[in-house]
Amino acid sequence: MQWLRRNNEWIIWLAALVVLAFGIDDQPGETSLCFFNWLGWEHCPGCGLGRSMHAAMVGEWKRSWDLHWFGIPAIFTIVYRILTLLKPTFQTNLNEQPVNEYS
Repeated sequence: MQWLRRNNEWIIWLAALVVLAFGIDDQPGETSLCFFNWLGWEHCPGCGLGRSMHAAMVGEWKRSWDLHWFGIPAIFTIVYRILTLLKPTFQTNLNEQPVNEYS
């Protein structure tokens, strides 16, 4: 349980990318997860961002750009954040000297 608490942010970000890649139907007229859409607003600054990220992750670059210009940069930003969070896990302390069992 302690491991989960220490690593919850990168797990959540990774889960979000997986859901965006495989768990959404980006066809027009599908149910929106947008809070502003639920309130009846016709447009909000983030509308299309999730569909744009989905399109980019399945290789539809032009469609991704047409849906929302920030979809592709958002993917890179999230992946960078995940790698930043994982770096201490895989990084060795350079000040530590390797143990030589023969000396």
